[in-house]
Amino acid sequence: MDEVLAAVLGPGARTTAALPGAGGASVRAVMGPRGEPLVVKTAPAGAAPDLLRAARAQESARAVGVPVPRTVAARVVVGVQVHVTERVAGRRWCDVHPHAGDAARGAVLRELASVLVRLRTVEQPAFGELGARGGSELGALRARTRARVPAGWRSDAAELVLDRSGPLFDGAAGAVLVHGDLHHANVLVRPAGPGWRLAAVLDWDSAWAGPADADAARAAFWDGMPGSPGDADERAAVQQLLWCLEYRDAGGRHRADTARLAARLGVPL
Repeated sequence: MDEVLAAVLGPGARTTAALPGAGGASVRAVMGPRGEPLVVKTAPAGAAPDLLRAARAQESARAVGVPVPRTVAARVVVGVQVHVTERVAGRRWCDVHPHAGDAARGAVLRELASVLVRLRTVEQPAFGELGARGGSELGALRARTRARVPAGWRSDAAELVLDRSGPLFDGAAGAVLVHGDLHHANVLVRPAGPGWRLAAVLDWDSAWAGPADADAARAAFWDGMPGSPGDADERAAVQQLLWCLEYRDAGGRHRADTARLAARLGVPL
């Protein structure tokens, strides 16, 4: 790691702490050569997640006014993908919103709703990988599902719901930038007067070119995020069930959500 840091940031950069990682990436808090606080994500070159794609997605979101950490560097060095960003001060929204008052929660929710609107303006040439051309909405959703949902009853259920609901995904609205993992632990907030304001949207490793309602459908599952699972139309319900099927969460709430959506969509588990 020292060799990678030196190659990307120059001599004097040093790791100060390991941070929670997910999806195959290692995450570290780093002090830059001039004492600047940074976050460095690394993963083997050619492996998931694609950190350079994440960096491009993050900067595309920044261009339309979504608050994200500034990218310092994104490159491959000695067989390692490296994405370096500034470290944004703040607290995770999942830790703050249970104790926030109605006014503070409402202010952050309005900012998050604005994020969803802004992302829908980042048009993509086709559905699928960012920058891809010629992919259909249903084909891209099916390919993404097959790559992310574990084999067995989960993948069987996912294939069935896509077979049954495929006509809903005809790509009529066109592809946009989708964060792909927009939940309350990937949102940082900072104090603002008596309340809180949005500081940054983190973790763009799952970004893709998808439907404009994808982020809203999944965000609605999380406490403290815009929307409600009970308000989902059938398209949103399909996307929510696919999200449920991705994870081997043994929690009662996750199991109940999965069963409720499967029953609504007529998918036996």
